Amino acid sequence: MFLRTAVAVVAAGAFLGVHAAVDGITVSRVIFVCVGVFTIAMLERWRPVASFLLPAILLVAAYDIHGFFVPRFFPRTVYVGELRDWELAWFGIATPAGEITPAAWFQTHTLPLLDLLCGLAYLGFYPIFLLLAAWWRFGRRRADAQLVTWAMLWLHLAGYVAHLAFPAPAPWYVDHYGVGPAVLTAPGEASGAARFDELVGIPWFSNSYPNAVNIFGACPSLHVGLTFLAVLFAFRFRSLRVVAVTYWALVTLASVYLNHHYIVDGLTGMVFAAGVYSLVAMKLNRPADRLPGNTDQVLEKAG
Repeated sequence: MFLRTAVAVVAAGAFLGVHAAVDGITVSRVIFVCVGVFTIAMLERWRPVASFLLPAILLVAAYDIHGFFVPRFFPRTVYVGELRDWELAWFGIATPAGEITPAAWFQTHTLPLLDLLCGLAYLGFYPIFLLLAAWWRFGRRRADAQLVTWAMLWLHLAGYVAHLAFPAPAPWYVDHYGVGPAVLTAPGEASGAARFDELVGIPWFSNSYPNAVNIFGACPSLHVGLTFLAVLFAFRFRSLRVVAVTYWALVTLASVYLNHHYIVDGLTGMVFAAGVYSLVAMKLNRPADRLPGNTDQVLEKAG
């Protein structure tokens, strides 16, 4: 326990040290480091809860580290128009002005109710997923549900790699900058989500999206991928299936309605989620992992 905590403290110090040298230490990063070290220190005493939270903490760190790699990868080719071309070929909508994407069509067919519902869905996709996972793990007392949050982490790591290997922009970027050479310094935009901000009077999206570490990470859509992953686990556990399917459908709609993704991004995210789920299912289908009372064994393998 002491050695693990010591390693966590050293890693936390290195994390803050790098940020101090590159872009500064923020309160949120200090809080993140403190929560991370505390969780790792409590792995033995509060093992189920700590193991449940650890992947989410690692995900925050992975997103932060991901920001360091983005500037180094973007001298490479950015695929500015490919996603839009595929969207038009497969899902294009005919209009008097020519074919447009579903995302573009929605920007001229908005409703305040959809602005509200889609904005709330987009804001809550991490908390809702974690609440579902917590219910399966602690409410239903399923030891195998310990791997749900680890699957979340693996999905995002795979998605980040894909974003770096195939950098491509969201629909709002193409609307704003066109399909010419990539504008690598372009800030993120709330786009259709700004309508939600105006509706509720709080600039949630307008304040957060300009700080995005990678505006060329549209495909796969991790919003759609994560909520689809929840659907797959809901059917496995036979619990909260209606909730999971409804939320996935709403987030999928929101990703296009808010002009943040093409349909092809969401479909790709679902493929990634299905791949991660398949790997987890292979692990859980082994006899040792299916024993109802085998919590410690599953947790050791998960963590």
